[in-house]
Amino acid sequence: MTEPTPPSQQERSRALADPGSSPLAPESASLLLHDLRVHQVELEMQNDELRRTQQQLEASRARYFDLFDLAPIGYFTLSQTGLIEEANFTAAGILGVPRSNLVKQQLTRFIVSADQDLYYHHRKELVATGARQVCELRMMRSTGETCWVRLEATRAQDAHGDVVCRAVVSDITASKHVEETLKASEARHRILFEMSHDALMTLAPPDWRFTSANSTTLAMFGAEDEAAFLSRAPSEYSPERQPDGVRSTQRAALMIETALREGSHYYEWTHRRLSGQEFPATVLLTRMEIGGKPFLQATVRDETEVRKLHAMLSQADRLSSMGMLAAGVAHEINNPLLYVLYNIETVAEELPKVAVAVERCRVALRAALGDEGLAKVLGDDASLLEASTLEDVIERIREALSGTQRINKISRAIGTFSRVESTERSRVDLNYAIECASTMAATDIRFRAQLVLDFAELPPVWASEGKLSQVFLNLLINAAHAIDEGDVAHNFIQIRTWALGDDVFAEVKDTGKGISEPTLARIFEPFFTTKAIGVGSGLGLPICRSILTEFGGDIQVKSVLGVGSTFLVRLPIQKGASIAPALKPASDAPQVPKVCGRILVVDDEPAICAKVVRMLGAEHALVTAGSGEAARLILERDQSFDLILCDLMMPDSTGMDLHRWLATEHPSAAEKLVFVTGGAFTPQASDYVTRVGNARLDKPYEAAALKRFVSERVAAAQNKN
Repeated sequence: MTEPTPPSQQERSRALADPGSSPLAPESASLLLHDLRVHQVELEMQNDELRRTQQQLEASRARYFDLFDLAPIGYFTLSQTGLIEEANFTAAGILGVPRSNLVKQQLTRFIVSADQDLYYHHRKELVATGARQVCELRMMRSTGETCWVRLEATRAQDAHGDVVCRAVVSDITASKHVEETLKASEARHRILFEMSHDALMTLAPPDWRFTSANSTTLAMFGAEDEAAFLSRAPSEYSPERQPDGVRSTQRAALMIETALREGSHYYEWTHRRLSGQEFPATVLLTRMEIGGKPFLQATVRDETEVRKLHAMLSQADRLSSMGMLAAGVAHEINNPLLYVLYNIETVAEELPKVAVAVERCRVALRAALGDEGLAKVLGDDASLLEASTLEDVIERIREALSGTQRINKISRAIGTFSRVESTERSRVDLNYAIECASTMAATDIRFRAQLVLDFAELPPVWASEGKLSQVFLNLLINAAHAIDEGDVAHNFIQIRTWALGDDVFAEVKDTGKGISEPTLARIFEPFFTTKAIGVGSGLGLPICRSILTEFGGDIQVKSVLGVGSTFLVRLPIQKGASIAPALKPASDAPQVPKVCGRILVVDDEPAICAKVVRMLGAEHALVTAGSGEAARLILERDQSFDLILCDLMMPDSTGMDLHRWLATEHPSAAEKLVFVTGGAFTPQASDYVTRVGNARLDKPYEAAALKRFVSERVAAAQNKN
């Protein structure tokens, strides 16, 4: 059987395209049907592959959009005109705007106006060149807050072939804040670095040259600018050898090694300015770590002025010690001076009476014996009865009394001047403080000018007697130093006082050299002085102003060069107060009626008690006690004294102790107590006497003045009773 001939390919194609075009044999139709089935299977396989590919594509697209939307960094797709085509959730989150509100919006809508020019510049560069653009700018969140973002943009084409911009956006607000904080910190550090009063320098390894220096460093060493300073080696800013003879380079290497090992090192060093002048300094080397490398910072302090200040303070301390010593010596002098003064006073008072009696005896003897008989009886001693001899003795006693009174005045001035404790404030007679100062300055004034005192009656001021004396002593000495020696007759220093309104005034005027305008503007600056070294410290006038300010006053100055200077001191009046009665010569005040009072005298020196009894015993009834405890025993039994004169400083129980006990047990008797002092007492004692307000009596005192003082106090006590 012959096999059927299979249809040709042309026939198959025609039959497939038009099944009714030509009939096929059954065998051919079967084969064609087979081919159709095969072709169908192939098509189905192709469709399956296409569906799988499409599914993979959709899955990939979904993964892409997941990555796009959920990426931790923001992403924008921008049109060529800057319109937002796409934005992921992170980008929307950065701006706090729903994603739907971003799309089809201009990006510039969200950019701070001040940064839009920067954005336009980078977009133009991107479109023109295609080069990747990076910029940092500020964008506005929906809350109104400003945030910093970093844009990294690239040029691309979309599915239609149009140019688009793909931008990655990162929120850098936190890092920008840290950066700005760091910059601010660096700026503050630089300001502190530049404004430091100490010289600051940085040294870098390996040769440890200077790498930075502040303006204080440049001024200290005399460099024009930082570059000029850094161009020199550190060794050029030190002498070849230090004061102890060690080479500066060797010592510097040791200091650097110590600072690197211990972290810091402090030492003294002698430096040299570019002018060649050497100066003492202290140096602190501190180790720092920068980028893992060790550096050193040097803090240098010029000690030139500090050394001068220490020398001045040391001198002031010595003067203070001398003042304390002088006060102590004055205290020790005052007690025996009291005996001497009293004895000379009484001799000076009684001797004229003795001279009259002797003259009467001489006349009577001459009448009885005749000149020859008198000469025979008295021999060479006959001349002692002559009136001229007695007059000479009286004159010498008066001179001795005058000298003793002068010593008394100086001693009291020393005691007053030494009382400069800040705790000592009381009602002060300004005239008396000036008198004390003029006594102390007498030696400086004597050979230069005449001292003229023109005092008015003044109400008291609330101050320190010692400190006010210090003020006027300084003014008087300055006035004396402004006048050359040798022409006393034509020069004067005048002190005038007066009261006006609520203030008292004291004017110190001299005919000295005067003060120039530039100097006048600086005379109250600490350490400024025109005097030679060892003569002035430049602290006198600043201290004067400080003292007067402390007491509510002030000081002014006028001066004409070549004519003289005038200093005017003002102090407020202590209203409603009067100065406690002071010991004044009896001739300076009207007489008071004599009264007889009961007086208790308390002093640990028996001789003082005896002298007071001799001074006052003829007019008053006196009881003495050799200690505070003994006085207490007396006062426990008897408080009917009109006056209690009690030594302030005694070895065991002081006058303060006695007063405290009286104030508690017998307050009326405590009011009658007068503190007696030789001039030296502790700050605590000064504070106590000022606080309780009882009168104070300074040794030594003249008999007549003491009698008047006691009579006034006794009369006041008896009138009160």
